[in-house]
Amino acid sequence: MHLKSLTLRGFKSFASATTLRFEPGITCVVGPNGSGKSNVVDALSWVMGEQGAKSLRGGKMEDVIFAGTTGRPPLGRAEVSLTINNADGALPIDYSEVTITRIMFRNGGSEYQLNGDTCRLLDIQELLSDSGIGREMHVIVGQGQLDGVLHADPTGRRAFIEEAAGVLKHRKRKEKALRKLDAMQANLARVQDLTDELRRQLKPLGRQAAVARRAQVIQADLRDARLRLLADDLVALRQALRTEVADEAELKERKEAVEGRLKEALRREADLEQQVRTLTPRLERAQQTWYELSQLAERVRGTIGLADQRVQHASAAPAEERRGRDPEDMAREAARIREQEAELEAALEAAERALDDTVAHRSELERQLQDEERRLKDVARAIADRREGLARLHGQVNAARSRASSAQSEIDRLAAARDEARERAAVAQEAYETLDAEVAGLDAGDEELAERHERAKRELADAEAALSAAREGVTTVER
Repeated sequence: MHLKSLTLRGFKSFASATTLRFEPGITCVVGPNGSGKSNVVDALSWVMGEQGAKSLRGGKMEDVIFAGTTGRPPLGRAEVSLTINNADGALPIDYSEVTITRIMFRNGGSEYQLNGDTCRLLDIQELLSDSGIGREMHVIVGQGQLDGVLHADPTGRRAFIEEAAGVLKHRKRKEKALRKLDAMQANLARVQDLTDELRRQLKPLGRQAAVARRAQVIQADLRDARLRLLADDLVALRQALRTEVADEAELKERKEAVEGRLKEALRREADLEQQVRTLTPRLERAQQTWYELSQLAERVRGTIGLADQRVQHASAAPAEERRGRDPEDMAREAARIREQEAELEAALEAAERALDDTVAHRSELERQLQDEERRLKDVARAIADRREGLARLHGQVNAARSRASSAQSEIDRLAAARDEARERAAVAQEAYETLDAEVAGLDAGDEELAERHERAKRELADAEAALSAAREGVTTVER
């Protein structure tokens, strides 16, 4: 494994893209002061993950970006790419060439790439630590560090030797493992706290779930009872509605029959009034005839009386006076008068009979008219009563329909409440099962965490054994 090339773009004094190729056998880079030899070393340290600005001979990390000159403006980013020949497989990656790239922008953003793929700084550090190179390894010794190595005390010298022997990598791994163990212990404590809290909450939740199930059963019973009561009320209301509808139909039929009879009575009343109007002139004529016959009868009775008086007078008068008229003539006149009287009496009797018949017929018609009027009033009163009954029945039907509609609305509301209660019960059951499963998972997780803890302890023991072996090797090398 050896460095193959180093490409710098905008890094410190390298404003243009500059590529340095290192062929096998090159041991150093020489040049006059100010030519950029230290910048090349800084570029190697920076691309391998150096995070300290002072180690790069700057005040802040943005100082590594080309700051510009009088004839050239400053750049916005610095980029360094390091290509390593990995033909011998020293780096634990399946590539014969490995290119590590670091890019930094003037706004402070940073990006790392490994063979063109974006990666983390930790990935690059782990890759280089396995090969013994890196920003903290002994491969890069800056200005002034060589004097520190030569004049170091035994402790410092031991640190340099451990770094050269590759112990630093294991120390880093040990520290990382210890940090992981501490984090795992904190996670175990947190999981244990969560387990205790969940176990503490599980019993109240179980009681609440039991109460919820009991409340659900009670609500179901109450809902069923209400539904049965509403169903009974609905059946009764429907029966009453059917009865009211039947009564209404019967009343309608009776109303139609009464209206038919009313129409017939009105028709008969009109006929009787027509007959009354027809018979009124005849009655007037009969009355006039009766009046005339009465006058004639009076005159006849006057004439008869006069004739009787004359007869009596003639009988009582002396013979001389009776010889004034012929008795036969007088007898004939009396017979004629009697015949006229008989005729007048017959005519008077006929007129009286006709008048009596007419009066009787008129009285009968008036009586029939009064009966019809009375019956019409009864029919009208019955119709008014029927109409009032129909209105009352309509009100009862509307009230029954309103009660049926209210009952249906109550049934719909109770059905919706039942569905909602079932959904809440299902959600509560799912929550209870989820908590139960979480508690069971936490119980199972305790065993898994315990196994991981034991495995981490074994790895720690192995690491400490390897560290002890490495320390013994270092001691042997020092001796």
